[in-house]
Amino acid sequence: MSLGKKERRFTIAIGLVIGVTVSSMLVKHAFEIKDQQTSNKPGNYNSRESAVGNVKFPVLPDSIRQAVPNGIVVFYEENRSSLTETNDEKVDTWVIETSGSFRSERLFVLAEVRRSVASKTNFFRASEIYARLKSGHREEVLKNALDEEKYRIIGNNSLSGEFIVQIRNFSPPELERAKKHLLSLPMVESVRFPHWMPSP
Repeated sequence: MSLGKKERRFTIAIGLVIGVTVSSMLVKHAFEIKDQQTSNKPGNYNSRESAVGNVKFPVLPDSIRQAVPNGIVVFYEENRSSLTETNDEKVDTWVIETSGSFRSERLFVLAEVRRSVASKTNFFRASEIYARLKSGHREEVLKNALDEEKYRIIGNNSLSGEFIVQIRNFSPPELERAKKHLLSLPMVESVRFPHWMPSP
């Protein structure tokens, strides 16, 4: 027995509805599995374990969660001397990769949470140091003094005249070593980590 035109249309419509429903359920299930796997990956805020070194970290302070809502904790080190302050103040240090739609929108943020002042957090770019040269010295002199495998000059801050030195290794101990190394160079007058401001 063959189906009439109306019955065929009805059967096709029912088949489409069932197909779309099943597909939607499968896609939803796949996203749920992906979200669950992502939440358990090292570096995810809920994983409580850094992406590099699998270092356990406490619940992120609200100041960091608000500034970088969907980041990845790359490095964490607690109760260490500040990388950005001249005094010997103790801080908890986080290096977080921000997330964006494109790779170019991502960057590494250094967050220092001061232990003496509850929830006081300072944010800096983790992969860059600004270096001011002593009078009479040029970029080439600094460039020749740097190990190309660790550092690269990527520009000049037109307002301050400082050179922007990119650091390839930016765990807290490596950042401290980079700062000390740059300050030890005879042509360098001062260095600083550039501030980072979260998007409003």
